[in-house]
Amino acid sequence: MSVRDILETYEEITIGEQILEDILFFTLFKKTFLFFPPDKDNPSSKANVYLYNDELLDFPHIMLREEKITDGTGLPNGTYRWVCLFEQDSIVNTLVPYEDKIFDCIDRLIELLSMNPVEREREFQKEFMFYWNSEAGGEKTFVAYLGQESKFTEMDAFYGTKKVRLIEQGITLSDIDARDKSERKWVHHIENEVYYIPITDGRGILPPHKGFKWSAYEVQNIVYGKKIEHISDDTFEQMRTISPKTQNLILVFGMKTAQSNVTFALRVRCNNCKGHTLLEKLLSDITTVESLPTERKDYLYLCEQIGNDIGLLNKRVLLIGAGSLGSYVAFELVKNGVQKLKIYDDDKLVEENLLRWAYGGIGVGSNKATLIQMLLNLLHPEISVEACAEKLGENTLMEEIPNMDMIIFTIGNSDEQLKFNSILKKAKCFIPVIYAWLEEGGEHSHILFVNYQQTGCFECLYTDSQGTLVNNRARKNTGEAMENGMIRNGCGGTRAAYGTSILLRTTAALLDTIRDIEKEKITENTLIDISSDRIAVSDTEFPMEVCDCCGDSSK
Repeated sequence: MSVRDILETYEEITIGEQILEDILFFTLFKKTFLFFPPDKDNPSSKANVYLYNDELLDFPHIMLREEKITDGTGLPNGTYRWVCLFEQDSIVNTLVPYEDKIFDCIDRLIELLSMNPVEREREFQKEFMFYWNSEAGGEKTFVAYLGQESKFTEMDAFYGTKKVRLIEQGITLSDIDARDKSERKWVHHIENEVYYIPITDGRGILPPHKGFKWSAYEVQNIVYGKKIEHISDDTFEQMRTISPKTQNLILVFGMKTAQSNVTFALRVRCNNCKGHTLLEKLLSDITTVESLPTERKDYLYLCEQIGNDIGLLNKRVLLIGAGSLGSYVAFELVKNGVQKLKIYDDDKLVEENLLRWAYGGIGVGSNKATLIQMLLNLLHPEISVEACAEKLGENTLMEEIPNMDMIIFTIGNSDEQLKFNSILKKAKCFIPVIYAWLEEGGEHSHILFVNYQQTGCFECLYTDSQGTLVNNRARKNTGEAMENGMIRNGCGGTRAAYGTSILLRTTAALLDTIRDIEKEKITENTLIDISSDRIAVSDTEFPMEVCDCCGDSSK
């Protein structure tokens, strides 16, 4: 079927001028559209529709950008606005037959133009920030940093060359004092009074779009809606108690819709009415409203965007060991929501370890913990990684426990692990502790979760049924495999030979274990075995009642 054949099956459509084969104008609901068919020689192509000579139609997905043709080359002169009918990558176009692509495009256009007001509102809100930033003015982008989303709060404005940071009071950004030569990169404008106002009910709130700009009315409708209470009683009361000192205010609004998390900023200029509260100014003193290009870049928001467990955001994690496994674990902890991390390691990075160290060849000869601190702090200004280029001792460990929410050991020295295990058991450590270690050869690794308020500890793995200390019972490697997996360096020094796949497997399993601990899916002391073909709770007997450290050796 040709495009004309297909369009003629719709009673609502009147076919107009044909420009080229299958490129033609048609009229639908008294609006004129230009239709471009899919490319027959390109299976991944799709149909496109442009609204012709109608600059005011305000339906969602009829894009704000437009192209004016005046030279008459190929197409009639006029204004063409693209109609966005498909979400990016929502359809595998290669699998859809040519005719079906055309039917689908026209059906979507009819559905778009037939929406009721509630459906139109929902579609506008799905792309709220696209419309907001398309209509916003000004040379600088305003970037919001929030530590929470549900409470009214004051913010500070820091101006840079191209961006303005709007930072919730109480949040510290590690680069806020950075300088370019002698000049500060971010200048605190104390004359700007900035307020974050959370919207609890977003019904009826539309972004600026073609033919619709925000005015004082839209702001007043949010803070004191006649039909819908858009803000909470707490927010309303706080706005009644604060008295701004300046005429120019920056307001940051936050709103959750069905499919998006929206944050947008605007500048309002008010009459110089001294003594008026923020609420009074917004309800009676506004003279102008300016939409500001807005982005939200705080750590909470970025974690929410990729589905991180935000329960880890305020957790303080102590990581002991920054070698091959520790470097991978540190990197992924921070990317998965751990904002506050402290690392202990007194070792230096050597070239022999580069290919299994998460950060490649940066900083050979430097302390591993310090290198990780430097690199992770570059990821985001709210990340706080502290490095201790020293060997962790008993006194230091005891001092750290009250300041932490979790301890993770990624050291491979069994003597050190057993020593720390004994210290933590005697101290009756009250926070979760995880041991993660690799076996030689790159085939097997293990994770042990210990709650020292329960029976079961690391020494249980080194205790047989008679209470005698033996080598690690969780080990899967044979003696021959262990021997073949060692590299001799002379003078008795050895290094285990393994690649990176075991590091990736163990790190992924560790992240899942932490999540399950946080969600209380794992509550008992648990040993997990990891290999190339399975991750499972270990069949090694654990805990041991006769363990001299945590059990009753008299039994």
